[in-house]
Amino acid sequence: MNLLDKIASAGLRLTPGESALVDYLASHYPQGVLESATAIAAHTGISASTVVRFFSKLGYPSFPEVQREIREEVSARLASPANRAEAVMSTGQPMKAALEGAYSHDRNNLAATYEQLDVRAFEAAVQMLTRRGARVSLLASKNSAAVALYLATHLNMCLPHVRLLDGGPMVLADQLIWAGPDDVLLAISIRRYSRSILTAAKHVKARGGKVVALTDSPLAPVAALADEYLTFRTANASPFDSYTAAIFLGNALVSAVAARRGKEVRQALDRGEGLWTEFGVFTAKS
Repeated sequence: MNLLDKIASAGLRLTPGESALVDYLASHYPQGVLESATAIAAHTGISASTVVRFFSKLGYPSFPEVQREIREEVSARLASPANRAEAVMSTGQPMKAALEGAYSHDRNNLAATYEQLDVRAFEAAVQMLTRRGARVSLLASKNSAAVALYLATHLNMCLPHVRLLDGGPMVLADQLIWAGPDDVLLAISIRRYSRSILTAAKHVKARGGKVVALTDSPLAPVAALADEYLTFRTANASPFDSYTAAIFLGNALVSAVAARRGKEVRQALDRGEGLWTEFGVFTAKS
């Protein structure tokens, strides 16, 4: 269990200053923790003593002990050939090493995501998505958009009211103008966390709707707003986050939704076949 997991599981009542500290740690982990208490305090607008007291609440005997743990975690990552991202890249690693690194990271991401999966939260999310009359909207930003597109494409074959929202603030505001109690926002958010996703989640909640989040940390800002959230790992052998585990979670959600709506899905697929033929979507068989 790393520092972020400890914070999430501690169940602490946070002061406004501590909330700002947690937000900073979630967005700058692990490098941000290796700064001095004074530097962290300056970033978050709180006192250095508040920083130290917060870690004391988590059971750490001192702030240097927190940093020792973080250094060990970083060292452990670098000690594994599959986790030496920049170091390996800078030496011009052979293609086999690149393949092995990507495979090892994604294998570990999938295993960790599955092992930490909250089955109760997963079931609750599926129930929200399949609730009678629900209007499901999907929202992501930047690289996460590919996961939202995957989910929207497949959930559209399972549910009657599914749409993919635009991440731009002007269009997004127009798309949410009719948000209400029947709306379910499925938001995908990883660091660096998008402000537009938080704004959309707050609006949907204020209008009586539900929010389901797929995110990389229980401390992600959208997790605090969500009715249910599911987390996935994003470690990678390159400078870019891996979305393999996110796609796994999306695939699991689609599978569960399809299973709950078996008859309707079969009917939708039959209609789809007719429409695909009518619109000439696919080439003729050779």
